[in-house]
Amino acid sequence: MSIPEIVSVAKLKAHLSEILKEVGEGKVYEVINRSEPVAMLLSVERFKALLEKIEDLEDAIFLYQDQLEDYEKACGPRKEVMAKYWAEHPEEAPITLEEFKARYLAEHPDALAD
Repeated sequence: MSIPEIVSVAKLKAHLSEILKEVGEGKVYEVINRSEPVAMLLSVERFKALLEKIEDLEDAIFLYQDQLEDYEKACGPRKEVMAKYWAEHPEEAPITLEEFKARYLAEHPDALAD
């Protein structure tokens, strides 16, 4: 999606036909009133495409949540499963940035040398 062009309400009123033609050709405008954004102008096709994308994402989220619930029913809560796994495989457990720095410097003592 292109970056919206900013247009004031006054300019929009003065050039409405021209701006609506550009919107129909795919241009997007952000309408401002006293430097505050108040509306977006975009074509009906682009608006419908955005609604469709939102619906697709909502469907994907629903499916993911459903799969997660099935997983948790079969294996237990994800956090508990991961904690158990990391207890059995500590080398794969996540570490903080500070822990990473300390381990790296211990293995590479010359890393901070000038």
